[in-house]
This record gives sequence, C-alpha cells and structure tokens, in this order.
Amino acid sequence: MKKRLPYLFFLCNFLLFGQEVSFTVIDSLTKESIPFATITTNFKQNSITNEEGVFRLSKETEFTNKDSIFISSIGFKSFADALLKINDSVIFLPQKIIELNNVILTQNNLSAEEIIKKVQQNIKEKYNLSLTKKQFFMRDSFSQEWALLQMDVKKTSIKEFKQSFWDSLFLTLPKKNSWHTESFGELSGDWTEENQKLHLLRAVDLAGTLKEKGYEQIETKLTSILEKTVKKNSYFKFKSGLFSTKVDRDKIIDQVLDSLPADSADLAKKALEEEKLKGNLHKYQQKKMGNLFEGLIKKNKLDFNFLNKASLYTFEIMNLTFIENTAVYQIKFEPKNKKGKFEGTLFVDADNYTLIQLDYENVKPLKDFSLMGFSFQLYRHKGLLKFAKFNEENYQLQFYEREINYKFGIDRPLKILEKNKYIKGRRKQNELSADLHLNLDQSDKLTLIIFENSPLTGKEFQQLKPQKGFKQDKLNGYDPNYWKDYTIVEPNEVIRSFKTVDE
Repeated sequence: MKKRLPYLFFLCNFLLFGQEVSFTVIDSLTKESIPFATITTNFKQNSITNEEGVFRLSKETEFTNKDSIFISSIGFKSFADALLKINDSVIFLPQKIIELNNVILTQNNLSAEEIIKKVQQNIKEKYNLSLTKKQFFMRDSFSQEWALLQMDVKKTSIKEFKQSFWDSLFLTLPKKNSWHTESFGELSGDWTEENQKLHLLRAVDLAGTLKEKGYEQIETKLTSILEKTVKKNSYFKFKSGLFSTKVDRDKIIDQVLDSLPADSADLAKKALEEEKLKGNLHKYQQKKMGNLFEGLIKKNKLDFNFLNKASLYTFEIMNLTFIENTAVYQIKFEPKNKKGKFEGTLFVDADNYTLIQLDYENVKPLKDFSLMGFSFQLYRHKGLLKFAKFNEENYQLQFYEREINYKFGIDRPLKILEKNKYIKGRRKQNELSADLHLNLDQSDKLTLIIFENSPLTGKEFQQLKPQKGFKQDKLNGYDPNYWKDYTIVEPNEVIRSFKTVDE
C-alpha cells in the first residue's frame, strides 16, 4: 500500500507547481491501494490509477474552484469533489457490493453461461467500431535476464577465438537489462491494422546499457579480430547439427549476432536502429497499436480464447456490483479441463450484456517448444482491459495492459568454417568447433490509456497527413519532470528507480 503523504507536502504541490496534483486512491475497508480506477475531470484531463493506486493530473492553466474530479472503480462507491476542496493526497473509496441472494438479477434469471453468450452478440451495437481520433499515452517496457550464456570451444585454428576470448566476450553482456519507451500523441483510425494514422507529440526512450555495454561491443571485438585474421573473399559455413548456413565475410558479424537467441538479437538490433533511423519509432508504434485494436475484435466477436471457446471453461456469477449507476455482473471463469488456458474475471454491463472490464492470466504455458537443442516457452500472458463510453452511447477501449514472459534456449554444437575459393589448394582456411549453451528470460509489458475519443468522418481521416517520422528523446534514467504538464499513467517503482549503469 502506498504510504500516506503529509498534508504539508501535498499543499506545497499546489503552491509551488499549481498546475499539477497527485493522489493515491485507497480502499477504505482494507486500506489497500485501488489499481486502475478511472479518473474523470471537467477540464478534459482524464486518467487512471496505476498498479499502486496513484494518479497525477496536469493542467495548462491554474486550477480553479470550478475544477472537479470524478473517481470510479467497479465494486466501489464513486467519488466526486471540487479539486481544491480535497485537503489530502489520499482518497478513500468505500466498497459497494450487493450479494446475489439479496437481489433479483434479471427478469430472465440468466445463468453465467447464458450471459457469456449474450456478451458476444450485437458487438457493433455495443462498441463504437467506426473511425475516431484518440489521445493516448503508451508505455512499452522490456526486460531480459541471461540464465546461461556460454560457449565451450573444442577446437579453433584462429588463436584469437580461444576459450578465454569467448568467456571475456560474453562477460561484456549485462546479465540483466531493461529499457522503456513512453509516448504521448494522437491515433486516428478504427479497429483494423491498416486504417491507422499516428501523430506522436512527445516520446522518450529510457535506455543506455544496451548501447554502451552490450551487443555493440561484441560487434567491435569480432570485427577487429576478423579484419586481422580472415582473408578477403572468404566466406563462412555455419554448421549446427543438421543445419548449415553459408555467409560472406562482410556479413559475418550479423551472422554471429543471429546465432544468439533470435528474440534477443532482434530486440537489440531494433533498439540500435531506432537511434539511427528517424522514422522507426513512429512506424513501430503505429503498427503495434493497429495490431492491438485488430486483435480485440474480429468478425464482430470479441477475440478471446475464453469467449470463443467458452465450452472449455466454467463460469460463475460472483456478485452484482456497480460502476457509477450501472449494474455490473462480476463473473469468474476458469478452465473446465486441460484444454482451457486462462482464468480471470469478466465484468458485464447487466443492462445490455456488454463486456466493460476484463482481467485474465494463463494457467499453463501457451507455447512450449523443444526440438534438437532449441527451446521456447511462453509461460505467462496476463492482461487487463477497460472500456468506457467517452460521452457516447457505445463503449470504446479506454485502458489496456498486457504482460508477456517467455524463455528461449539453445544447447547445440556449433561449427564455423572459413573457406576461400580464390586460394589454391584446400578451400578451408580456418575452423571453430564449439558447444553453444544459451538461456534467456524476457518480459514485454505494454500499458495504453486513451484519454479522449472523438468521432471522425471518412473524409476527415483521408485528409489527415501522415507524420514523417519522429525522433524520441533519450534518457539514461527516470526523470520525474519529463512529463510535467502532461497527464499520463504514473510509473511504478521499477520505472521510477530505473537508471542505466554506463562505463
């Protein structure tokens, strides 16, 4: 639970900054923080609490007595008050739950399974699937940890590639690494990947270790050795069991990097390329957000395993609760047999059977592959979605958070042969024979909040000019002032303490 801030410090926030305030939302009964509560204001600066129950609001002008906030969260009584009348940094919300045996849920007294069937009906009437312009904030966080990184050299004719070299080379890679990208802007489009136009307004990349201590140093060391020892016009033959790859001398560095776990090498290269290519971040995020929207609704159905394959799950109505004045079913689901993959909770509007909030997590690995020394396991997929009406009749996506964890491993023999067809005699010039042992654990966490959502005509969408790339800022540590005057999802403690260690 977030610690209670002194009133004097809270008052200073008003006096010194004037345009920015921060609060923590707490369950008045359990005294625990309330994550992902919706914050609505009358000055168009809506937000949501983070996983620690904290939110921050900013305004271009000074706060006045007319400025007010409204806080709502499923299962709690709503909070509304003028901003300047709130005299504490902690806001308590009482619980609001009605026991099922005390109410008549519906005239038809539907079962949980019948409610789930209705959730997938009339999707076009429940959600606004047309073109809209959305103001958003997105945070993308990656982390990786090497559990094993080892090359056991059996034989080498390049003396520089002896065992001590590879041991030293792999020591240059940090065992743990993380980097974060935060962006603020406008996304115009519908719920398809192709109909998206992104306009970034501000973005920052929290990274440094990857560039200063990692893959760049591998490339430098290998290049130096190869330039001294390898003959021109040489090509290389990479052999690993049944696999064999031929590559020119000039491409050797990329090939060696590619012999590392594919996911890790790709992420490393993308991170380095984003520094050099101005448009990479813009293209990457536009595609990623388009994929996100298209992945939620397909063929007029909510595209979730536990809804599309509901027969694999058991559903149970836990409570009838409220969000604001809307009655909401709280439905728990879990696998019925080994074919079920997820468990979680659905919150369904009891009036029109619309899914308005969902949290879920897998109960077993979603992918578990191991063959001939290569292994891959996607062992965690956790998500949270919230939908809001944005002053319209139909719901729209308001908040999305997804975290994926996966492992990649290699345990195989590796042979590298240098050959040259322009030299008389034997084509083979040099040879390296070794066993490669790699095990990498990675995490990818995405957080997206949409603050505003306004209708957009087809003509207006076509007239929007595409943004010609975008250059994000670079920081080697978290700066609490970077997003001053912007309303965002507050970072958690991991990001607040982020700082690269550069030599």
